[in-house]
Amino acid sequence: MPRLVDHEERRAELLAAAWRVVRSRGVEGTTTRAIADEAGCSLSVLAHFLGGKDDILVAAQTAVYDRIVARAFLLGGELSGLAALRAALDAVLPADAERAADAHVNVAFAGAALSHPRLAESRRASHVRIRELLRVCLREARELDELRPGVDDDAAIDDFLILVEGSTLLSLVDGWAGGAGRGDRLDRLATAYIDQLRK
Repeated sequence: MPRLVDHEERRAELLAAAWRVVRSRGVEGTTTRAIADEAGCSLSVLAHFLGGKDDILVAAQTAVYDRIVARAFLLGGELSGLAALRAALDAVLPADAERAADAHVNVAFAGAALSHPRLAESRRASHVRIRELLRVCLREARELDELRPGVDDDAAIDDFLILVEGSTLLSLVDGWAGGAGRGDRLDRLATAYIDQLRK
């Protein structure tokens, strides 16, 4: 009897193969053949589950954001307010191999989005979702009386994203945090960000 294929599981495997190809070749060097070879499947199977190249790239970028969001916000348990905001920072700053791998793929897609309208649109949609989740953390912090007076939510969210995106770019492209002490430096930046919000 033929083995039944779990559609979502197979799709996730193919997206993971796409991330690995993007990480090693960049978005411009990524081909459907390379993804199929990496996944150990035919082009027709790849197309069946994910569509054409543009569809695959958009789906892969969205899935990276979903993975990062799940780690940062949806797996935080009972945390709220500034504790949840700090946990989100810890979850996305590239302080270990898993987070650095996600960040590497994210940076590759960010560069490609400059000349790829569908990727740019997908990134904007993901950023809207992330900003909404960050706004919830700040609202909770205000309700818990944790925030200093005068905190502007939009500015605080911008600072969060700049900290994450900036440290990611410097770490991966310039090797800023590539050696010993990377985790400590990122931890100090995260602490300073939270402290400037706290009463």
